Amino acid sequence: MHRMAGRLSTLPAVLTIAGSDPSGGAGLQADLLTFASLGTHGCSAVTAVTIQDSVNVRGFTMMDPLDTMAQARVVLEDISVQAIKIGMLGNAQMVEAVVGVLLDYPEIPVVLDPVLAAGGGGALAVAGLREAMLDLLLPRVTVLTPNGPEALALAPGADNLPAAGHALTEAGAEYVLITGGHGQGAQVENLLFHDRQWLETYLQERLPHHYHGSGCTLAAAIAAGLAHGLPVLPAVAQALDYTHRSLVHAYALGRGQWFPDRFFWARSGEEE
Repeated sequence: MHRMAGRLSTLPAVLTIAGSDPSGGAGLQADLLTFASLGTHGCSAVTAVTIQDSVNVRGFTMMDPLDTMAQARVVLEDISVQAIKIGMLGNAQMVEAVVGVLLDYPEIPVVLDPVLAAGGGGALAVAGLREAMLDLLLPRVTVLTPNGPEALALAPGADNLPAAGHALTEAGAEYVLITGGHGQGAQVENLLFHDRQWLETYLQERLPHHYHGSGCTLAAAIAAGLAHGLPVLPAVAQALDYTHRSLVHAYALGRGQWFPDRFFWARSGEEE
């Protein structure tokens, strides 16, 4: 617990800087649900308004980066934020604006889910985003959480996931967790890299469906763990377990991907 302005706070605060998903399955809606489920208070700064459902993205409108960062700054100036989770950024101008804020708060850990496309394949980025992430943002990131295709797209010189993990830590990310949901086989291999070394492999059962917002959930869960004061490795392990269980309990609402149940523990009697 920590004191702020004479009040006793029992909930650490986490700020998400991400796009809005009207279906409630991904983006900042997924982040806020995850934060609440894991005992943190969620704040948000909106980077984009998307038009999407459980099937795919139909379009998106970027916010003015100055307005997005004004949202972030009023939160950071008022509330003792313990971790920042970043999702959809959309373009290089938004990356530059976010980095400007992060430079003023270097002590806050940052989790970046490098959103380049929706689960259905629709683009959520424009030209120049990848280069801006690599050059400007990665050196400010505590944990980077790309899926396999994102890792290879961000490290175009790499021809396999271990090489991509090494390249992304060399580019500045402190830890890189490459998720294995896009792979094959009975088990998902999630690979953690640090200091240009392959540090850990986390194996999980591969589940039968496609899921809307699983990457958002994982990154938000890591941020929640860091906000609670966990070191990176326990935060990653707990977040992977939480995300997997939310997918085990996922439900179908629409015609496409299934929605993670981020409050599975409240309905099934399981502990967080």
